[in-house]
Amino acid sequence: MLSCSFSLFAQSRGIEFYLYNSDNIRLLESNLGYQTSPTEFSTMHIIGQSSWEQRLNFNQQTRRSLLGTRYSYHKYRLSHGLLLDYDSYFDSSDLDPTAYINKNGNLGYELQWTPIDSLFVSLQAHGLIRNEQDRYLLGNYLKSDGFQLLSDASYRYDGELLSAGVSGNLDKKLMDWEAYESASASAMMRWLFPKVYWDNSFNISHREEDIYNLFSSGAKRNTNYQKLDTQNRNIMNVQSQVDYAPHEHVNLSLSEYYSERRTRLKNNIVRNNGEFYNDLNLKLDYYIHPRLTLSSAAAHQLAIKDFSYAENTRHVENRSLGASAAWQYSEQDSLITSLGINLQRTYFPRQDNRWDNDLRTRNLRLGWKHYFKEYVRLGNWFTYTLREDVYLDSLLSANNHSLESFSFLPEIDILFGDRVAFRQGYQIRADYTDYYYETQRINKLYRQVGYHYNLIFDSYPYIARSGDERWLQLPYGRNRGSAFLIDLGYAYEENQYADQAGEYYNINTKNRKYQASLNLKHDIGDFYYSLSPMYSWGTWKEYSLVAGANWNFNQGSYLEVTLSPVSEDLEEINWRSSVNLSLRF
Repeated sequence: MLSCSFSLFAQSRGIEFYLYNSDNIRLLESNLGYQTSPTEFSTMHIIGQSSWEQRLNFNQQTRRSLLGTRYSYHKYRLSHGLLLDYDSYFDSSDLDPTAYINKNGNLGYELQWTPIDSLFVSLQAHGLIRNEQDRYLLGNYLKSDGFQLLSDASYRYDGELLSAGVSGNLDKKLMDWEAYESASASAMMRWLFPKVYWDNSFNISHREEDIYNLFSSGAKRNTNYQKLDTQNRNIMNVQSQVDYAPHEHVNLSLSEYYSERRTRLKNNIVRNNGEFYNDLNLKLDYYIHPRLTLSSAAAHQLAIKDFSYAENTRHVENRSLGASAAWQYSEQDSLITSLGINLQRTYFPRQDNRWDNDLRTRNLRLGWKHYFKEYVRLGNWFTYTLREDVYLDSLLSANNHSLESFSFLPEIDILFGDRVAFRQGYQIRADYTDYYYETQRINKLYRQVGYHYNLIFDSYPYIARSGDERWLQLPYGRNRGSAFLIDLGYAYEENQYADQAGEYYNINTKNRKYQASLNLKHDIGDFYYSLSPMYSWGTWKEYSLVAGANWNFNQGSYLEVTLSPVSEDLEEINWRSSVNLSLRF
């Protein structure tokens, strides 16, 4: 049953249209929302939705429509009203000889009561009718009716040192071949002490539903739904975090998150399973000096996917330890270093641990950011990673290897006044894969080199949108309600793949990519347009364009148009376009 959410349109009156077109998909959507007050204490909401989608791969057409209304009477702290909506669904394709049609009607009553500001209670009752196309017998429809009951309640308390809240909801639906019951509850509590902040939350939910399948009797050409099974799902989430600041220069944070999901079926017990996850984190920040910070973190995660009868139950354990230091030796000039180690273990207890795998990763990162004469920003980043991948079983040990990776990324950004910037970045990377045992596995080498240049003019101006704290302190002009931006870009990238042969590496595969791009944006009052063409060449070619325009009018109404063709040879162009019109009144 498609529910009608009137709250989406409670504060607006308008119509929206959206059209998307490409070589593979065509989509048209429309939405109507209207609100009026027939009497002093009453409100009427009207909602209408429709969509049409065509997928050309299988000549598939899908149509959806919804029309609903809600009349409510609210006075003092009580509100109640009637709900009525009708929706239909149509789907046809070359893969199915008959179209599938589903029509639903809903008549309901809703009561909302707020006896005090912190307490909220809601009750709903719905009568449901469904008319569904028979998948086996052409021209025959399967009818169903039933009801749905919903209730919701919440309470919250906010004090100077304590905040707490509880909430819960119940949902019961019963139709001829659809039935379920669900319930959930949650609680939260926060304490704020002079040096301690403690945040806790707890959520639990239960859902029991019947599983039906449509069968055909064959000779009598009768179809009916039969109940196959009953499924129960239970979910629990617990989260707690403590922040402790014993000194103004020291902050300690400890958090834990635990989650479990259990699925149980009455008949098909082979599908019974459970998921368990626990995440524990400890972080310490020590501000040794206003310009020197030391941070350290430790974490432990354990994830279990448990199948009651299958043999591929797996446990994944992850332990990590890291530390970083940041030294701002002058205003905004910084040296950053970080060290980390990560240990991941995957094991399969029901397979006698034959697929067990250990993964150890060690990494080092060094960074330097420096400003030269205010208008030149230099950045250098060096990263070293060593990953060891080990399988414990002898049959899989031929895959045991280490991956050693080096990366160097220098950056230079130059300002010319407050509106022009020249950005450049470079990347050098090398990966060495060495196998531990002399087998048919061959050691590998991967190399990458690349760079990109961007020349930017931004009349906003550029400094105001740079987000750089040092540059924001420089003098710059103010925006006068209209801005123009043009970004000219050029980039190059080469990738090489090689196999080891003795003391050397033979390159067997390589590719090159050149890319030229233009990004143009201009807003004039309530009108905005952008144009972004791009051309890539080298080992392969690609042409693309993203063009768009937006016009805001009439206090929230707008018209948006986009065009984004993509092609590899300019002969077969994949045209993509969209139009979005929103009228508010």
